Amino acid sequence: MIRHGVQKFVGVLPALMMAAAAVAAPGCADQAPTVETVDTVQLNLDFGDGVTLSSVDYVLKGPGTFKRTGTLAVGADPMISATFQNLPAGAYDVVVQGTATDDTSLCKGEVMFNVASMMNAVVQIPLTCSGIAAVTADVNTCPIIDSLSASPAEVYVGSSIQLVAETRDPDNGPSPLSATWAASSGTLTNLSTSGATFTCTAAGTFTIGLRVTDGTPGTKCPDTATISVTCSVSS
Repeated sequence: MIRHGVQKFVGVLPALMMAAAAVAAPGCADQAPTVETVDTVQLNLDFGDGVTLSSVDYVLKGPGTFKRTGTLAVGADPMISATFQNLPAGAYDVVVQGTATDDTSLCKGEVMFNVASMMNAVVQIPLTCSGIAAVTADVNTCPIIDSLSASPAEVYVGSSIQLVAETRDPDNGPSPLSATWAASSGTLTNLSTSGATFTCTAAGTFTIGLRVTDGTPGTKCPDTATISVTCSVSS
């Protein structure tokens, strides 16, 4: 289940996303560096009593005497994504810092990255904030397959095996659990989140797979499990 809510952090608010990366994009080596355009993800930190943070200042230092400064707007995610154009080859360090409207609460972040040749760089900068901050978040608990068993594990060709699955979704959402079954041979019937029936159609050892999802978009949340069964030829 996706929940929209507010989480309170007292003291230091850790960066909710610790990864930082620089992604190179082709640039034009014969063009002089220009003022960069900046794309930002939304960040929205609420420090209570109407105190907010809407922007941070940045200092970008590079090879030699290279230096750029500017301001990044912020919206609804504590990760800033900035695009810096036409950077010459070398090592770079970008530092961002901003003070909330109470002139006390402070957010800052720093990322180092390398540029191989004249190009644009997209840099993800996580923020760490002091003070009391409330971050609106969508939270979902992924479904779980506790067990997958076969009874019996071996039968003659033409016979059936009962598959039993124990599945659950701790937060019961955002949608009811659904199951996808697959087998490397044979046929599957009576499919559900709690089990299925496998019928042997040829001799051998085969793999049966189960995938359970709660409707969360993307590929990381569904849980999967497999089991092997054997189909024998009667003497």
